[in-house]
Amino acid sequence: MLQSIDSTLDNGDSKEALKKLFKMNITNFSLEDQGYYYSIIAKSYYKENNYEKAIKNYLLAKIQYQKANALAKAMDVNLDIAFIIRDFKGNKQKHKSYLKEYMNYAIATKNQAKILKGYVQIASLKINKKEAQESLSYFRKAIYLNKKVKDKKLESKINNNLAVLYGDVLDMPDSSLFYLKKDYIHLQKEKRSNPNYICYNLVNQASNYRHLQQYQKAIDILYQADTIKLIEHKKETKENINNFIYLNYKDAGNTNKALFHLEIANKYHDSLNTEEQNKVINELDTKYKTQEKELENLQLKTHIKTNKIILYLILIVLIVVVVIAVLGYKNISKKKRIAEQDQLIGIQKLEKQLKDQELNDIDLMLESQEKERQNIANELHDNLGSMLATLKLNFQNLKRQKEALDQQENKLYDKTDALLEEAYQKVRNIAHLKNLGVIGSEGLLVAVNKMAEKMSVLEKLKINVIPFGLTQRLDNTIEVMLFRMIQELCTNIIKHSEATEVNIYLTQGTPTEINIIIEDNGKGFDPKTIETKSGIGLKNMAKKVEQMGGTFTIDSIVTKGTSIIIDLPL
Repeated sequence: MLQSIDSTLDNGDSKEALKKLFKMNITNFSLEDQGYYYSIIAKSYYKENNYEKAIKNYLLAKIQYQKANALAKAMDVNLDIAFIIRDFKGNKQKHKSYLKEYMNYAIATKNQAKILKGYVQIASLKINKKEAQESLSYFRKAIYLNKKVKDKKLESKINNNLAVLYGDVLDMPDSSLFYLKKDYIHLQKEKRSNPNYICYNLVNQASNYRHLQQYQKAIDILYQADTIKLIEHKKETKENINNFIYLNYKDAGNTNKALFHLEIANKYHDSLNTEEQNKVINELDTKYKTQEKELENLQLKTHIKTNKIILYLILIVLIVVVVIAVLGYKNISKKKRIAEQDQLIGIQKLEKQLKDQELNDIDLMLESQEKERQNIANELHDNLGSMLATLKLNFQNLKRQKEALDQQENKLYDKTDALLEEAYQKVRNIAHLKNLGVIGSEGLLVAVNKMAEKMSVLEKLKINVIPFGLTQRLDNTIEVMLFRMIQELCTNIIKHSEATEVNIYLTQGTPTEINIIIEDNGKGFDPKTIETKSGIGLKNMAKKVEQMGGTFTIDSIVTKGTSIIIDLPL
């Protein structure tokens, strides 16, 4: 029964849904069904634009789901609450606690579908001038993850919200139209698609065409939107469509048609005002009748109060005695708890010292590896390099001093000279690894590009570097650490994965955060079987990133490839 009512909401019939729900007796419902019941009421109120009652019922739904131990559904409610609080209350902080609780649960349970929903909701709530790049970064993560989850509804939401981000915030109407048209194709294919969503898509397309000054194109699309049979918010939508037609005719210089559609929009607006006034009158009438009933109840309660006073006095005396006994017991229990807490604090301090020591060991290992690389490079450059250069010079002088050489001897000299040159260049290249753009002046992106170029093997392995942001240099220590991690991960891919293609995404959406994704199409592995055998090691990388306040995520399935995600605050 609840599912059938819920399905009617997709067709915009919120008033009918509320009537059916209020007639139900939910005392015999399971706790989980009661949670579902309150969530449908909340959804109905949201459709009615009554956001305060929607929040109240979503909170009731969450409580019932938690009592039923249906944590997955309780966390889904968190997303709805966060969205309404941000929209209705305009609260810039409170909604974040609901999102954080949801994401912690999704990551802890490794539920990719829930992580995807979280990314989409966070990205949607950041569609504003200040957080536009963060929003875009989360949408990119969502698109990447949805390649595995393949949720068509969320794909539609991503396309629609990206269109809003590009059109309304980033002032890129062409990009906005690209995503709107993708979403329009999806809506047309969807058999049970809400016609209101198709109408909104067309109105948004028209808005972008107006921005591009293609007024006739915008007008044609708006007329198409006006023919759609709406199932909710009919008058508001009709008013908006005619207002947009008026603005496009006005910009195109057609005053007569512009005024005609402005008059239609005003008629819809007046009609909405009349409905709103009737609604207020009905609410005042209901409030008056409620107050009258409350007054009658108050008079009845006054008579009952006198008889209860004596009973209350007796109860107070008994309560005082019980409280004294309880306080004595609590005092003893409190002392015991304090002793246990002191012991626990001591254990936690010891664990922290051990963890700090482990992280210091990792730092020392990375530092010693870097010094070892530099010492080897210096040794090659200063000793073996100079010896090879001198040997090559002496060999060339020997060839010039010999006046007559037969053809076979000439070939031998040339071949030996070429081998000396190749050996010298290889030593020189190894010696310059210590300045591979990171420790030098070129930066992380240049270093990674050079590394990818050197590691790529024609027709066997292709390494692509895909940057976003990174317009300024990072701290040199961070650049060295990140480069060594990327280098180690790519080396592991070459050694073990049998991959033919590797993508390295370097994204700096904001000056305070960097995101790195390294994905390959190799044979994959089970992350639970990780063993640190050589090099920096995945476990040590994860601990180092965690020490710096970031997250290190391994996403790998046998035969399906591997993705490593590093999120690091700067």
